[in-house]
Amino acid sequence: MTITGLFLSVLAFLSSLKNSLPYYTIFLAFSGLMDMLDGPVARATGKASPLGAFLDSFLDRVSDALLIISLVNFGLDWGFVTSLLVASLLISYSRARAESLGVSLEGVGLVERGERIILLTATAVLLAVNFTIGFATFILFLALSLETVAHRFIYVVLALRDSKPR
Repeated sequence: MTITGLFLSVLAFLSSLKNSLPYYTIFLAFSGLMDMLDGPVARATGKASPLGAFLDSFLDRVSDALLIISLVNFGLDWGFVTSLLVASLLISYSRARAESLGVSLEGVGLVERGERIILLTATAVLLAVNFTIGFATFILFLALSLETVAHRFIYVVLALRDSKPR
């Protein structure tokens, strides 16, 4: 399912190169669905493993990059899109690094992976309907992502500030 999700993200990216927002949105939505299901299915079937968890996280970042960069092909400014990409990667990185230091970030910040996929899909759909509304949704998505980066950074600094050296 993880590989299928990545494949669908590649198809979404390729659709963006052809400026096909409807196909991009369809592939994006199904990629998000695969991402939501791969972990629970692996656990339910007894196939969850550290390797699977690593591959899932790694390939999710590849998918994120492809899907976010695609927005440039639909008329969004490269600088804004790059800001969203960096924020998205920092959200994921901060969680991984914090957890390696014993700090849980589950539920910290306004947009985790699931919310980011929903906001990305909403942005794409709204760009197809009305560019101005789609752009406003994108700006909201960017603002929520930046809030999450800042919230997580502050949360981890405060959690580790008083911890004993390792």
